[in-house]
Amino acid sequence: MMLPVGDEVRRRSTPVLTYVLLSCNVLIFAYSLLRGFETVIYDYGFRPKYLFTASRLETLLTSLFVHGGPAHLAGNMLFLYIFGRSVEDRLGPLRYLILYLLSGVVGDVVHAASICLLPEPLMARALYTPLVGASGAISGVMGAYTAFYPRMRVKTLLILYYVVALRIPAHLYVLAWFIYQLLIGLISLGLPLSIAPWAHVGGFATGAIMALAVRRWTVL
Repeated sequence: MMLPVGDEVRRRSTPVLTYVLLSCNVLIFAYSLLRGFETVIYDYGFRPKYLFTASRLETLLTSLFVHGGPAHLAGNMLFLYIFGRSVEDRLGPLRYLILYLLSGVVGDVVHAASICLLPEPLMARALYTPLVGASGAISGVMGAYTAFYPRMRVKTLLILYYVVALRIPAHLYVLAWFIYQLLIGLISLGLPLSIAPWAHVGGFATGAIMALAVRRWTVL
């Protein structure tokens, strides 16, 4: 396991929107504790069948703020904190918010599309299985971070049988993460999994493409 704990980017502004997103996710998680996870996931989670029936499409957004448990929330918020602050500093809050939400929505859509490749019994079940979490959106943030700061080093804890502190260039860190997502995604086409790797891949690609477009437009 490789946990990011910091980076070397010198930010010029306070990442207010990142803190707002962190707070919203934590508050909605607290609401889920009070109301019950199953109820909140049922009401706000995105089911792939919604996309194919053009119903309850608002869950493409609401699902991004719902998490299935403490570990799910903590992992996502760690990655959002580490990578989101620098991306917000580069884009500004409005473009950053657009990138975040669009990456999450595209991630949901790619996840739904990947279900069409499943064997029939798995497909029927997966169409009705709710998808929740900010992973697709945060994957987009990671894609943008890599496009903006490819050679910046990410302070990382490598956890095996012991813990090693490393400083890994962003493009290598994210490349390893992306390859892992692709491998899990290929495995998921034949097995029922509790994660949505294709949502991560779709979100990452969206964020990276948007960031590269911003870089090109800025240069021009």
